[in-house]
Amino acid sequence: MNLIKNSFIILFFSLLTLKLSDIVFGSFQDSWLANSSLAKGTARAISLREFNPDQIAAIRPTDYYMQGVENLEQIDYAVSIDKNGFIKTGNPKAENPEIKILFLGGSTTETLFVPVEQRFPSIVERTLREKLDQDIEVYNSGVSGNNSMHSLLILLSKGIPLKPSHAVLMHNINDFSLLFKSESYWVAPVSRSILLDSKLLTHKTIEDTTRTKIFNFLKSAKDILIPNLYIYLRPRLLVNIELHIDEFSNFREKKFDDLNIEAYESQFSSALISFIELSRAWNIKPILMTQANRIDPSEPYFQKWFEDNNQGEMNIEQFAELYKIFNNIIRKIAQEKEIVLIDLDLLIPKTNEFIYDTVHLNNAGSILAAESISAALIKTIN
Repeated sequence: MNLIKNSFIILFFSLLTLKLSDIVFGSFQDSWLANSSLAKGTARAISLREFNPDQIAAIRPTDYYMQGVENLEQIDYAVSIDKNGFIKTGNPKAENPEIKILFLGGSTTETLFVPVEQRFPSIVERTLREKLDQDIEVYNSGVSGNNSMHSLLILLSKGIPLKPSHAVLMHNINDFSLLFKSESYWVAPVSRSILLDSKLLTHKTIEDTTRTKIFNFLKSAKDILIPNLYIYLRPRLLVNIELHIDEFSNFREKKFDDLNIEAYESQFSSALISFIELSRAWNIKPILMTQANRIDPSEPYFQKWFEDNNQGEMNIEQFAELYKIFNNIIRKIAQEKEIVLIDLDLLIPKTNEFIYDTVHLNNAGSILAAESISAALIKTIN
């Protein structure tokens, strides 16, 4: 017994002496010499805002969502994601595509609340195959909330390896919304941030890990036992369960007179130019599109939308003017860089026949957009 006790005492004081020695040593040593190596790539990461690859879902607009739209059906919309995180077009895959077209954008490119075959990337793919009599593949990389910098990262990380012949970029409102609230692409809510702290995202307690294992087990059991029933029942039983979180709650204090509009224009222009030059560097033909919209201060629907959505100190005329400026920047950059412009802002009528809220296309709008896009692409390819 005494031997164990003495051994413990010796061990304790040995460790204590070692620790005190280290503290004393550190007080006389330059801090930069304390580490013998540098950690790499473990603390932060670039956010790739994409859909998780290889998944299938049925998306239904919630009751809350339907309160703010016109001329949109509240039905299940099928969505299938490929191995690269792109939205599938629903068309047969081309075995050896001679032409590959990558669509980049936010929810207006995503077009989730349009049936699969009527989403404009899907129609464009079928139209070009028929008109050009060539094997053509179309990729839809649209993700709700993405701005042009997110699309730039998607192009760089997983678009270029596909060796597309053409890349079509459509952005406006997500860039405009972020820049006038935060003044920078690099200052954003966590959900839309470019740079993330991976430690905060990956650290889990033992309790969290246990919950994850239980969740994964139940999810696997559901997928094996009742996959079809789940797809049918989930949107009907949980249709009213939705969290309404204001991502920009900490960014709405700015007054219009304090806005640095020239800086916003400069950043948006730089983002578009970056897309163009990156595409050209990799032998991809860049194409810009303006965004179809119903953002008009005299339009009753837009007036109601503006009242229901907090835009800080900005009034309705100021909001509409800034949005218009961003579409004009797209036109200006396309002209200066001598690239193809598809001007959906002018080509899609600003009514609920084609646009179900302020910027999102419904079935008819998607079909009409596809006609204009297909015509422009056919001309460009020929």
